[in-house]
Amino acid sequence: MRHSTVTQIAVVVLTAGVLSSQVLAGPQVVVPPAPPPAKHTPARPAPAPSVPSSSAQSEEGRVQGSACYRLSDDESLLSAQKKALALAREAALKKIKAFAESADQGGGRGLEPEVVAAASRVGLSNERITKQEVKSNQVCVWMTATSNSKEVADLIKQRLNAKELAKKVQDQSVAPAAAHFGLKVWTNKKEGDPFVEGERLIIYVESEKDAHLKLDYYTAEGKVVHLVPNVFANEARIQGGQKYSFGDEGAAAEFKISSPFGEETIKALASTIPFDAALTEADQVTEATVYLTKVQNALKAKAKDSTWASAMVAISTSNKEDLQVARDRKNIEMPAAKAGQRSLLKQPEKPEQPIDIIGVPGRKKGEKPLETMGTMGRAKSGLEKNP
Repeated sequence: MRHSTVTQIAVVVLTAGVLSSQVLAGPQVVVPPAPPPAKHTPARPAPAPSVPSSSAQSEEGRVQGSACYRLSDDESLLSAQKKALALAREAALKKIKAFAESADQGGGRGLEPEVVAAASRVGLSNERITKQEVKSNQVCVWMTATSNSKEVADLIKQRLNAKELAKKVQDQSVAPAAAHFGLKVWTNKKEGDPFVEGERLIIYVESEKDAHLKLDYYTAEGKVVHLVPNVFANEARIQGGQKYSFGDEGAAAEFKISSPFGEETIKALASTIPFDAALTEADQVTEATVYLTKVQNALKAKAKDSTWASAMVAISTSNKEDLQVARDRKNIEMPAAKAGQRSLLKQPEKPEQPIDIIGVPGRKKGEKPLETMGTMGRAKSGLEKNP
């Protein structure tokens, strides 16, 4: 039977789905009514066109970005327009001090494209296309936007913290996975495929032996949700060779992905004898770092104990728009052009004068002209239209 109570996970609730009537940050969950829980460079971008020195770049006001992009032989003009605009946004984002400082924390390789796309989404508002030029196979875009420094800093900090937590949870040197008997945990997505906002998450567990089960969800929010036994009490004891599912339609809790996004881990522990009291939590959601230390200490003590096994699956969650922008960005950075394609390493020629998009060779039949480009890829209301 499907229940109507919809909640979101956060400080006192689950980040993959559980109980409270409050609306909080995290994946949405459908659960039955319950009493309140205890508290608890081919395709490489062309060099950006020169920017007039009079343009405002105030940290508290407007920032400006510009970029050029060259089309490949089989690419539509509309696709190139989107990529040029994404590159211009990225250039504007780099002028926000909070982004530059936060990005340094990402290490020598910098931030992942999806994180940069997310930072662009929250860090730039009231976008305006101030100029656009198209000539031959090159599209150039100039844009300005209002900078949102705090939002950028908060988002990057959250993503880096999520990545660090996932690394600790998955660190085999701290608490190696036990293989005393078979135990598997997986999801309804192919390994490596990200979960997108609004999608359903289903978790599967199968043990080789009859066992007591603990199932924990380490979220991108820095919490751990104790799914079994705290949420799914009936599955605290499982039968060997049987597949169990958590989060499918009609279950005690149903999970839908929502923010905050990032790297997450689902970990299962199975034991042929009852778990130690040290691994039992009264609350459904607790601080991940505190609980993780407790679990790792317990697992180290049981390293050679044949009565238990562990398994885990790593997942990532994302905003749909950010994911698409990140994929486009990766395509731009592909290292080599195919034979017969134009070289994208060639230095672009600056167009002699702006050229109307309509009628430019390369635009596929039925594509709209560039007038709406100022809001391309943005669903927020109140964005300024092109001048």
